[in-house]
Amino acid sequence: MSIEEGKDSNRSVQSRVFPLRLLQCFVLFMVLGIGFLVLSMYYFGVQNVANKTRINFQSCFQVPVTLQQWIKPPSNLMHKMSDEELFWRATFVPRVKKYPFKRAPKVAFMFLTRGPLPLAPLWERFLKGHEGLYSIYIHSLPTYRPNFPPDSVFYQRQIPSQV
Repeated sequence: MSIEEGKDSNRSVQSRVFPLRLLQCFVLFMVLGIGFLVLSMYYFGVQNVANKTRINFQSCFQVPVTLQQWIKPPSNLMHKMSDEELFWRATFVPRVKKYPFKRAPKVAFMFLTRGPLPLAPLWERFLKGHEGLYSIYIHSLPTYRPNFPPDSVFYQRQIPSQV
């Protein structure tokens, strides 16, 4: 019986060694994985990878954005957004089906020009008394600097252009 007892004790030792060996392999794998992660972050740099894989949209949000700022067009249309940033911002779709305010129908006017607007006084007279029912945008050459008085409907309504 002593031989059989020795066999049973060997089996119990082998059954205990196998999970220990598996645990050692797992710990070794985890240590190597974490070491590789730390070395790769040090070598490549977390900031370098983050800057290469995303577009920097910080220039879009120069001031805190509220609901009122999204509804009402800005008084000054000058911005520093690239075409990719503009396309990104244009893809926003409202998730709310009902608006939290009373909407008024509006018409948008875009004036494509190379220089001064020749019929600006006529347009100002046409739009007088209908404030809040239209939006105006002037798309001109980048070198053109309009000189409209602050009470004009065209004041600071120029959209930045690229050559």
